[in-house]
Amino acid sequence: MKEVEFDLHMHSIYSDGRPAPHDIVNIAKSKNIGFAITDHNHIKGSIIAKKLADKDGIPSLCGIELGTNEGKEMLIYFDKPFRAEEFYIKEVEPYKTSRMTRIKRSMWEFVGDEFMSLKRRYEIYFVTIPHPYAMLYKSVKHNPLLSNAMLKVANAVEAVNLSISSKANAKAYWLGVELGKFLTAPSDAHLKSDIGLVTTRLEFDENKTIIKSDISHNFTHSHILKNSLTLLQITKENINYSLLKRGSFKL
Repeated sequence: MKEVEFDLHMHSIYSDGRPAPHDIVNIAKSKNIGFAITDHNHIKGSIIAKKLADKDGIPSLCGIELGTNEGKEMLIYFDKPFRAEEFYIKEVEPYKTSRMTRIKRSMWEFVGDEFMSLKRRYEIYFVTIPHPYAMLYKSVKHNPLLSNAMLKVANAVEAVNLSISSKANAKAYWLGVELGKFLTAPSDAHLKSDIGLVTTRLEFDENKTIIKSDISHNFTHSHILKNSLTLLQITKENINYSLLKRGSFKL
């Protein structure tokens, strides 16, 4: 059995984050943790970082925060970079819009039997529902039929997310416990300073299958200033993305 500490949700310059892939690798190395970059509807930063991490023996996964036209989001992880790239090229890239966080597809195309087909085709490693009690469309309370279908295919639920309130995190924790899902505690970092502030200890068997997750070493609290800086970064990059899609300049 092998246990590794991971930060499983963060963003790079390839979506709405400030760190470059090499920054993330260096921070993970300095903190002795594994990581997964999960950019919004993009995979390039994750693949670049994994190649760099592999050279230094740093545990890493390729990930993507899939966002669809309903405003729903799902974290999809791959152990094999070429499968992650295939998934992006065929299932995401042709459907991108001026909104970074939404593609022109429904989340219904990624759940149920459709998900099982995608899982086999792209060798999807595991799936997590991020910030299940975030505001508006991202919440599992919104469109409960679709939310339940997403939860059924998910292996894990984010029980701690630094961009979410303590109250919302507590509700997410008990949701994961009730459903018998693995619990994760990622930073959802958009800034270098947030990477690795909370982590998930994953235990793997000899086949690299996740058999246990432990988040008990973390504590949940509200980072008011940190949340404000993160929201500012997210807003700025989403505006830039929309302007660039229209052929304008970068702020």
